[in-house]
Amino acid sequence: MKKSLFIIVLALACLSARGQRPGYAISFYQVFDNREYFSEFAFPQTIFGARLDASLVFSIDTMHSFAAGLNYLYEHGSSVLGAAPQVNLYYTYKTDQLEMALGSFPRKDRIEMPLVFLTDTLHYYRPNVEGGYIAFGGRHLEAYGFVDWTGRVSETTREAFLAGMDATVSVAHFFVNPSFLMYHQARSYDPADVRPIRDNGVFSMMAGALVGDTQGFSMRLSAGYIASYNRLRPEDLTWGKGWITNIDLRYTIFGFKGVYYFGTPIAFEYGDPFYRAGNYGRMDIFADPFRLKNIDSKIGWSFHFVPGEGLHHSQQLLICVWF
Repeated sequence: MKKSLFIIVLALACLSARGQRPGYAISFYQVFDNREYFSEFAFPQTIFGARLDASLVFSIDTMHSFAAGLNYLYEHGSSVLGAAPQVNLYYTYKTDQLEMALGSFPRKDRIEMPLVFLTDTLHYYRPNVEGGYIAFGGRHLEAYGFVDWTGRVSETTREAFLAGMDATVSVAHFFVNPSFLMYHQARSYDPADVRPIRDNGVFSMMAGALVGDTQGFSMRLSAGYIASYNRLRPEDLTWGKGWITNIDLRYTIFGFKGVYYFGTPIAFEYGDPFYRAGNYGRMDIFADPFRLKNIDSKIGWSFHFVPGEGLHHSQQLLICVWF
């Protein structure tokens, strides 16, 4: 921790010496997520804490910038360093159509994948991507790809990384959305480490329609095919596959989301564990009471249906303020 802070201070001192006049990027995130699960696939817990994401931003010109800071979660009732802070240290290049980020940077507003790909607890405990990101936005195509390095090989750590892409091709109200995410975990340097190398991935092909905002109402419908693979070398690949449907309704401050997956178990390292049940349905009812330019809020109640287990539920109170 001390070494990280020293590197940040040194970098800021060097940039200040060059006469840069820094800006800032600061956000506050309050989370209360209570999960009443009694399932073999997901465990009950209450996540209650506050996150501060603060960086100094040095703009070289209108396209190039550099940021340095910390992204820190304090869980209520824990010690100050109960959850280790992540370092913000990254370069960005941005034009009207292209964005690139390299370093350790917040995933929020960059990487948005369904929970079957990336579980929502990543926003709490691993809010940064550590690697690279590139995104393109045009009239009919939006796409991004990223690499997230999750483990540098050593005698105690296995080398591991995530790599993925997501694209949306849209014409009028209709869209097609292919997505892919892979996870690779190699061995450590420890000669006694005999755990097999793991290859794990998930991909989907979705199609749907979006009805634009009409007097405060919007609707997004989609359906498609999803599959996962898992391999512990030298064993053969094992597959999970099935069909998934989504509905997203918004009216003024209120919202409703529904998803149902029908097939064989989808097992991905960073995905929502409920999908390992095979058939799974989820319904979210929520409200955004503030609807202010610099405040996102959510008061929600979620219901999870797993055949053979019945109904589980969770409640969320989320507030994000940025400056």
